[in-house]
Amino acid sequence: MDQFLAILVVAAVAAAFYGVSYLKKRKMHPNCDRFALLYCELADRLLDGKTVTADLATEGLDGGLLRIRPPEQQPDAVRAALERPIGDDVLEVLRELFMLRDEIQAEASNGSFSKDKYNAITNQVFDSLNIYLSIVKNPQQIISDKDLDQFHYFLHKQAHIRNVTLPSIVSRSCAASIAL
Repeated sequence: MDQFLAILVVAAVAAAFYGVSYLKKRKMHPNCDRFALLYCELADRLLDGKTVTADLATEGLDGGLLRIRPPEQQPDAVRAALERPIGDDVLEVLRELFMLRDEIQAEASNGSFSKDKYNAITNQVFDSLNIYLSIVKNPQQIISDKDLDQFHYFLHKQAHIRNVTLPSIVSRSCAASIAL
């Protein structure tokens, strides 16, 4: 009889933890959904709604740094992406994404069992977009291998971001609407 009670107590505690986690996740969906939708709308505008498979042409410098080759030496798809204007409207969306990322991370840090997942996803997605925009806005800058990887992540991985990464933190309806 004591074993049965112990099993019931463990099951009740596990159910309570699951319930709290589920409620916390549902509470976070509005901000996560907004973040994902804004990100995908901006990515569609910047990439004409498609993933680019070409690589950014660079040349190596001392110290492991890279210089971006001139536009005429870039593959056509990359050149088209680099020639997209980055106006105030794009920067306003980037600011909103930054604020949403902070809100999501603050909510996740407040009692969520999967805060590391929310932090990792929002940081990766935001940072890759930020690096991408930085390179497009100033292609004369010197970049690192990590910057190049982030640029390519945004450029090459839109299907993965929309079908795997973001759906793990958004509601089912949002996941369905952003899928490629």
